[in-house]
Amino acid sequence: MTTTSSPRSRRIFSAAWRIILAVLPLGTGLAIAMTLLPTTRDPSDPATLATRIGIGLVLSALVIAVVALLIRYADRGRLHDSGVTSMRTGWWLAVWGAVVWTAPAALAFGVLALLGSPLTITVPVPDLILTVLLLLCAVLLAEAIPEEVVFRGYVTTALDGLTRGWGIILTQAVLFTLIAALLRQNANPADLSLFLAMGIGFGYLRMITGSVWMPIGFHTAFQTGAQLVLTHDAIDFSGGTGAAMLALGAIPFAAAAILVSANGIPRFIDTRARNRPA
Repeated sequence: MTTTSSPRSRRIFSAAWRIILAVLPLGTGLAIAMTLLPTTRDPSDPATLATRIGIGLVLSALVIAVVALLIRYADRGRLHDSGVTSMRTGWWLAVWGAVVWTAPAALAFGVLALLGSPLTITVPVPDLILTVLLLLCAVLLAEAIPEEVVFRGYVTTALDGLTRGWGIILTQAVLFTLIAALLRQNANPADLSLFLAMGIGFGYLRMITGSVWMPIGFHTAFQTGAQLVLTHDAIDFSGGTGAAMLALGAIPFAAAAILVSANGIPRFIDTRARNRPA
């Protein structure tokens, strides 16, 4: 005797294979990037950052192409339906997302400086500016855009038929954390909790705005600041790693959640960017 799959089982299977197809090029690309850029290389070397940017251009283009094909042929929809709204208007949300991270992080580091743990520039200012600009482009193209388009974009959309609201946010955050653990081959609870918190925070911004662009901006600012402070020699922080992560992560993420929950998106940004088709 045979039985047919329940409608929910079919929905789970359908979402699973589509999510796998969306995540596969991202995971493969990031694994290749980690091979091409071993940890022994100087992260501040312009050649290293330029390589990251080149990899990011290819990875972002590949991920967007795969997601676009999945949406068109598997979902019968448009990129806009997965939160990948037009960059022509979405950049307003991206800039706002970067500001929402940068302002509380700068305030936190200012307080830490007053308490005796300042940030110190250790290279000439032109070198610092070059490093920041190259690092920002590398993070945007190799991390923020492809990861947000996949997880806060397509994965979030694919889960919509299985759960709602916080169920979607938590599920995509868990998947985001598992992929990070596999790529890094690291099951350290502290590291995994950081990725889980990132996934939840970025997912919440996606839910509030209906677009991947605010999480892209927030993601870019956060990772640029974190990498600059924690892994590059251009800036030295006299406090410990715990204090740095408080200023880089806990405070900006909490401030963003409170700000967005209480006030939503500013009207002048909302009217330009929210829910505009690609």
